[in-house]
Amino acid sequence: MPAIAEPDADGPYFHTVAGYDFHDRTVSRHLVHRSSVSEVLITGWQSTGPYDFLLGAQWPRLHGFYRLPGDRHHDPVLMAETVRQAALLIGHVGFGVPRGHHFALDELCYSLGPDGLDGLAIAGAPASLMLRASCQDVRMRHGRLASLRVHVEVERDGRPVGRAAVQLRALSPAAYARLREPARRPAAPWLPPACTKPQMAGREQAADVVLGPSPVPGSWLLRADAGHPVLSEPTLDHVPGMVVLEAARQAAQRLRHPDPVVPVELVSSFSGFIELDRPCLVRAVRESRIAAGAGADGPSVPVRVLLTQEGRTVAECRLLTAPADGGAADRRPAGPDRDPGLPLAC
Repeated sequence: MPAIAEPDADGPYFHTVAGYDFHDRTVSRHLVHRSSVSEVLITGWQSTGPYDFLLGAQWPRLHGFYRLPGDRHHDPVLMAETVRQAALLIGHVGFGVPRGHHFALDELCYSLGPDGLDGLAIAGAPASLMLRASCQDVRMRHGRLASLRVHVEVERDGRPVGRAAVQLRALSPAAYARLREPARRPAAPWLPPACTKPQMAGREQAADVVLGPSPVPGSWLLRADAGHPVLSEPTLDHVPGMVVLEAARQAAQRLRHPDPVVPVELVSSFSGFIELDRPCLVRAVRESRIAAGAGADGPSVPVRVLLTQEGRTVAECRLLTAPADGGAADRRPAGPDRDPGLPLAC
């Protein structure tokens, strides 16, 4: 069993340097596992303690994929991608995971701050964010990182706009090969038919829809296009975690069509790799507001999404969807002392 690492109070680490510009340039794409420099969101980092980090991130005024109807607010799912990249970087620079090693995503969740979508309003300049990250449950095996959980508080102009958590496992190339070889098949990626009405999934372009028609009522087949310029990574031999989050968001939108909605809270967990060469079923159901802890009244609707492949649940997402205009969304205080309502809290 891997040991839980204890921080060394006297150990060396990089302290915050006065005057450091956290938003001067992007970090290396290799540190956040993106093949395209244009998709790198992390722009700076410094250690503030053995298990604590301060990171800079920047969102463009309009992202080419992560955007909401009307372009009034940044897409909250962009927060999930940002903290995912932050956790990968921390694994490399904070705990010495070598380049070429793999990370497996076990959990990823976020919730918006006290201002809700208004905290993510699009302004005349890119959104420069600060991420205060704290690592917990850090486990080492033979002197190398085995797993960790990263909690992140996200700030914009000094105000909290969200919080998130990521659970990762680190795998050497040999360990990854042992884990993956029994499931991998030398076959081309499998794609169901394309969506003919992308607006029902909250998208303008059919190429951005990750749900295809399914013979099972109330369900869809996952479309993981290996050629998608944002969601795909050519080095991966499985469906990326962000495709799962996008599938959950689109499935929730299909349930609430024609009203445009946005996931103001999202909790995801992964119990296995989703293979590219075989069908994966996506099923979404509305949950009771009271059962999900959202209260009896209000415009937000909890949605549960399950992804199954070959009869086995491989991922589960719970979302709290609110009106995309942001005006009528629930505004519940965010912070470590509040109950986020969803069954799996950040």
